[in-house]
Amino acid sequence: MADSKIERCSDLDERLTPYVDGEASPDVKRGVETHLSSCSPCRRQYEAERSARDLLHASRDQLRPPAPGALRARCAASSRPAVTRRSGALTRWVPLSLAATLLLAIGGVFIFSFTNHVQAFADGLALDHVKCFKSAEFHTPLDASVSSARWAERQGWPLAIPSSAPAKKLTLVSVRRCLSADGWAAHLMYLWNGGPLSVYVVPKRVSTDRLMDALGHEAVIWSANDRTYAVLAEGHPSGLDQVVNYVKANAR
Repeated sequence: MADSKIERCSDLDERLTPYVDGEASPDVKRGVETHLSSCSPCRRQYEAERSARDLLHASRDQLRPPAPGALRARCAASSRPAVTRRSGALTRWVPLSLAATLLLAIGGVFIFSFTNHVQAFADGLALDHVKCFKSAEFHTPLDASVSSARWAERQGWPLAIPSSAPAKKLTLVSVRRCLSADGWAAHLMYLWNGGPLSVYVVPKRVSTDRLMDALGHEAVIWSANDRTYAVLAEGHPSGLDQVVNYVKANAR
């Protein structure tokens, strides 16, 4: 990387992962820090990557089983910059993000066992949960009915989104399309008692009912109507079962 100066936010892409991993050169490090100090969206992106990295390190014993050699080679190849031709012009691929690499690795490590595949599914959701909340900026609560209609129009499948429930201290703040170990999922983001809570909806059956730990998050997973639902909250908060029951009654 000959030029460490960051003139556009897109210049940060190939510099951010080495910076988060502590592998950036001093010049690149200075350039990244100068840009982050004046750009709040990129600062949120950095905080999301750093949080994902910290989560991985905290959970390294849980994720210790080695991946097959072919999968490790695929991850290594994906994380190296490469040059491709698109629309008649040369374009450089940026390094695969830390979270995307982990999601690929977790899915591959546990794909051969049904039980561990569900754990991989939950771990991937937990990682996405952390990154999404770290990178998001919330302004006002969302209208669930409007969000449901917009989702069906844009994504092509209906989704009943549970609305905010003041009595339960539950507020809908964002609806996203995120990638899970089992394909694309609807990610419904809430603030519950002031803290982050995620509801994921995957349009396929992934698991029978489960209550499990996912990288330090409590994950409640169930399937109904040929869909899989997951509610995630950090730690093991009391009262989560009430939120789960509310979601079960209102999500379709």
